[in-house]
This record gives sequence, C-alpha cells and structure tokens, in this order.
Amino acid sequence: MEISLLLIAALLYLGLALGFILVVDNLVGLVFRESRTPLQLPSFDIGRAFPASQKFHRK
Repeated sequence: MEISLLLIAALLYLGLALGFILVVDNLVGLVFRESRTPLQLPSFDIGRAFPASQKFHRK
C-alpha cells in the first residue's frame, strides 16, 4: 500500500515538473524570438559525388 502511494506521488511529481519545464520553455520562446533564419546545411548531391569520386579513383 505504501509503495503504490509513493509511486503515484513520484509520478505526479515528475509530471508536474515536466509540465512546469514546458510552460517556462514556451514563455522564454515567446520573449526571446529567433530573429535570424536557422542554419541551412548545403544539400549533398549523391548523383554528382559518386561519379566525381570514381574519376579521382581512376587517376
């Protein structure tokens, strides 16, 4: 009986802590908006890279 109450209390505590973290994270996201665009990685074209590597391999 005591173990189940302790388990329920621990799960409720973790749920409340995670909920609090999400609320604070969203509030911080509202205050500090991302003004610059996110970093875009250059696309890697396998179709061009494979023939180029074969060309260098033959030399």
